[in-house]
Amino acid sequence: MSTSAPGVDTHEMVLIHRVIRREFGQLPRLLRSAAHDPARSKVIGAHAQEMLNFLHTHHTGEDELLFPVLRERAALDPELMDRMDTQHARVDDAVTAVGAELPAWTASADAAAGERMAALIDAMMPTLIDHLAEEEQKILPIVSVTLTQREWDALGKHGMSAIPLTRRLVFLGHITEETDDAERERFLKVVPAPARLAYKLIGHRRFTRETATIRG
Repeated sequence: MSTSAPGVDTHEMVLIHRVIRREFGQLPRLLRSAAHDPARSKVIGAHAQEMLNFLHTHHTGEDELLFPVLRERAALDPELMDRMDTQHARVDDAVTAVGAELPAWTASADAAAGERMAALIDAMMPTLIDHLAEEEQKILPIVSVTLTQREWDALGKHGMSAIPLTRRLVFLGHITEETDDAERERFLKVVPAPARLAYKLIGHRRFTRETATIRG
């Protein structure tokens, strides 16, 4: 596909959204499960921080690289885009608030702090779920005929910037966890062959072991 002509496969964002829904949907329970257990709070805290960074980077990528392009090139419903912005702001406020408490809680396993963070995420989830669904239903069809492959790839690279190299094999596990065979094959086509091999040899095992520990 030409890098200058519009037309991209946006399904990988659907897979990213599944990670966000699943992991943030589980976080309140995980935070509560570590009350008064500093060994567990260190595990859950590291996971929560990774997911907060991932969601924050996902949203900043859209704010900086996606929404401005759509506003410039596509005939958009202004109310839809205003709603996207408002939803981002509400979710980002919760992410910031949780992120402010997380380091101290990770070290202390303080039950009250864990409950505050869990409640913030619980309250955020309806907005986040609505946002992801509307983005998939109304934004991605426009993206698929508006962005060039180069622009779409830049958005993907921005998202990957939240994931250290040492964690990318684990994230392949997160992204492919709920895929069917066809989706997995479709997604892995864009993953470099060495990374696919490394995931097969060590990454999947690492992901399975880590998530079993996190989810208890």
